[in-house]
Amino acid sequence: MIHAATPFTHGASPKPEFRTGAARAWFAVIILCLAQIVSTIDRGMLALVIDPVRADLAISEVQIALLQGLAFSIFYVTMGLPLGAVADVVSRRLLLICGILLWSAATICGGLSADFGHMFASRLFIGVGEAVLGPCAVTMITDMFPPDRRGRPMSVYVFGTMIAYGLGSVVSGYILQAAPQGTFAWIPLVGTLAPWRIAFVLVGAFGFVIAALMLLMRDPPRLGGTGDARTRASLPASLAYFAGQRGIFAPLYAMVAFFGLGGSVATGWGAVLLTRAYGFDIGAAGKSLGTGQIIWAVIGAAVASVLIDRVARRSGVAGKIRFAAFMCLAAIPAALGGMVGNSIVAIALLSEITCASALFGTAMLSIISEATPTRMRGLSVALYAFVLTLIGFSCGPLLVAFLTEHVFHNPAAVGHSMAIVGTVSLVIGTGFGFLAAGRFHSSTANAAPLATPQ
Repeated sequence: MIHAATPFTHGASPKPEFRTGAARAWFAVIILCLAQIVSTIDRGMLALVIDPVRADLAISEVQIALLQGLAFSIFYVTMGLPLGAVADVVSRRLLLICGILLWSAATICGGLSADFGHMFASRLFIGVGEAVLGPCAVTMITDMFPPDRRGRPMSVYVFGTMIAYGLGSVVSGYILQAAPQGTFAWIPLVGTLAPWRIAFVLVGAFGFVIAALMLLMRDPPRLGGTGDARTRASLPASLAYFAGQRGIFAPLYAMVAFFGLGGSVATGWGAVLLTRAYGFDIGAAGKSLGTGQIIWAVIGAAVASVLIDRVARRSGVAGKIRFAAFMCLAAIPAALGGMVGNSIVAIALLSEITCASALFGTAMLSIISEATPTRMRGLSVALYAFVLTLIGFSCGPLLVAFLTEHVFHNPAAVGHSMAIVGTVSLVIGTGFGFLAAGRFHSSTANAAPLATPQ
């Protein structure tokens, strides 16, 4: 049941004025895309060096899964909601700079970890730093572009995430192969570290460059309000609003959660699958998988930049929800890389997740930007990150590790675990997506457009 007002319509509200120049807006999008690239590499790089980290820190398969998911998620999700609300009322640019500095420093500390506890703490603070990026970036893009032209900038921003998986794999693969040859020996204090540690330190340091670039962009004026106390929605009031619209939001966010759960098996365990099932060394696995991810990410971003706006013009929000549901099905091949028996085909399947994710993420962020009042958009993006991370990125790698270690009792069976977790999750996500689209269609067919809730 939809209460008071449908969240997807803004009634007779006056057309907003977009006061950010095109050149300045696209400059900001590029910087936000770069921040997303660094963020995703810092977050996901652990998946590329699982076996070296396990050996160096003497930890188990399940502990690695905890570092990939739970350790990152604890602060990311618990701080994400209040930080999303903060992003609705403070300078988003300054909040972003603080977040980038924090997660970059935490990544460097991860490379210097002496044991599981130190690495766990590093992952915690990477999570809290990165929790500010989505709410700030998506609301800034929303305030710089009109609704029927947001597909392209959103696709560029999401492209940052997708290409980051490939770039991270390629860069890490290069470092892991070059470090033993003394390539980085000239760097004081760093050159003598283990190769995986060098990768963490160098990638983390690059975040400080992105933070400096943030000083060159401006925070765009917020649409629909000035951000003063009279136009703000408190966190409890905002959460009450989402609860009141749960008929649509519950299945919508459930689709996000299960897409993340199914997709994380390829991003979290893909490189390990290549080493265990197909005989790759860790450096070659990173380079091969990264190349495939970059190719698929470019395809996904190119298609999303055109297709999402077309779907919006033809079918509106309901069409975009159905499109996102189809992308859950399109991601299933990425979970089947261990079932094909051919390394080239396996790489193509594993890396396909970046294409499906680019299309899914662009559609979802576009939906969210239209689904909520201006003063609640930061929180709505934080909720998106909350379910994507808490259920998706946390549970996906952990379920694969559990099946591999406690059901199959064989590290080489990781491909079977990936296929089970990925396929089941993505099918469930598809069902929730079509449920959300159907409920949205029913709500708009039976109710006249109403004003944005106050």
